[in-house]
Amino acid sequence: MSLRMTTPPPHGGRLEERVVRDPQLAKKLAKGCPVYDIKPTLSDKGVPVRNVYREIMSTCYGFFSPVEGSMKEAEVEKVLNERRLLNNWIFPYPLVFDISEEDYKQLGVTAGDRVLLRLKGKPFAILDVEEVWRIKDTTELANRVFGSPEKNPEVVQEAFNEKHPGWVIYKSLNPVVLAGKYTIINEPKFRAPFDRFWCPPVKSREEFQKRGWRTVINHQTRNVPHVGHEHLMKNAAYTGDIEPCHGILVNAIIGVKRKGDYPDESILEGHEAVNQGGYIKPERHMVTYCLWDMRYGNPLESMLHGIIRQNMGCTHHMFGRDHAAVGDYYDQFATQTLWDKGIPSYGFDKSICEVEYGLHIKPQNMREFWYCPVCQEIAYSESCGHTKQKEKFSGSFIRGMVGEGIFPPRVIFRPEVYKAVVKWWKEFNFPFCNQNYVVAQEQKLEVDLPDLDV
Repeated sequence: MSLRMTTPPPHGGRLEERVVRDPQLAKKLAKGCPVYDIKPTLSDKGVPVRNVYREIMSTCYGFFSPVEGSMKEAEVEKVLNERRLLNNWIFPYPLVFDISEEDYKQLGVTAGDRVLLRLKGKPFAILDVEEVWRIKDTTELANRVFGSPEKNPEVVQEAFNEKHPGWVIYKSLNPVVLAGKYTIINEPKFRAPFDRFWCPPVKSREEFQKRGWRTVINHQTRNVPHVGHEHLMKNAAYTGDIEPCHGILVNAIIGVKRKGDYPDESILEGHEAVNQGGYIKPERHMVTYCLWDMRYGNPLESMLHGIIRQNMGCTHHMFGRDHAAVGDYYDQFATQTLWDKGIPSYGFDKSICEVEYGLHIKPQNMREFWYCPVCQEIAYSESCGHTKQKEKFSGSFIRGMVGEGIFPPRVIFRPEVYKAVVKWWKEFNFPFCNQNYVVAQEQKLEVDLPDLDV
């Protein structure tokens, strides 16, 4: 018998939605403000690695509740030292609006001022400046964000460096931080195909209620789905204390990706193909996304994912091995450790579902699965006696086949999903993210903005 669950409260107790939809009020709020044009964060090589507009969007639409804007210095320090906000609710990463010394000098603002933020040359949001502070050393900041083998020996296996995309983001920040609350005053319009999958927390909670979903488990992804991902979703939704789960939410992370990841468009339409092909029952499966330039922070990233999906109304979250990871920086089950028993060096001596001011969303930790050539099916844990013959699902191997133009066997890749990959391959002349794709995407972004005369 399944347990009757209820939609969890937003993280922090209140869902933030800081979006002004009245044009006259928007004009009044922006009148006379100094103007700043949002710029992407660039690596030392001049390649975009982040765009703060995505953090503004996810903050103002409630994905990051209870965060309301760019963090003050004291809050950043508390996040780095305790992984908590000043109000004590847990949160893994510093979120800041950073600008160069030159831009700050030209802007000429101080605490108490309001800045009009433009995106693609049009009014987008306002930032009410509460504090101006400086990052003294971005390398030190990047190291403190993710930890080290010395300070976090339970889970960190090697020191972070320029090969880690999240470390590069923090290393590449500008020195001046304008701290304060964001408010979107000119609501963006998503371009295709992103418009079909945009479902912020207020809307997702309404949709779950409309569908009668009392239990909703989330599948985090930055990937085009292979059959192993389907297996993970189906089994997670029928395992443990949520059998059967009413709904499976796919929530993709959309933003700058590392070289070799799939394009965002392929990811969304690949998961849509699973839905439309009926491989997971469409009535209990929903594809959405959140704007965020991934930090690839494994256990820390999983904490943010839990916050995002709890705010969306999910009751459970599935976690496999190497969650949101790249390279061998973390132990492959570091995320499950955080959710099972906590990581004391990050400030949690028990599960982040059990600590004060922690999360209500529950983990569904999944062990490794593989393809059994003897049984000719996907096997899980010790489900069959052929573990010596097991063949692991390798995303790198599958990407290698795709890169050579070889259609992977149906047992590991659905033809409809491959068709979605090929569609965007033709559009971008390459099946995976590369420098050309990242640069082009940062010029187009996922949104366009209406005209607003302020």
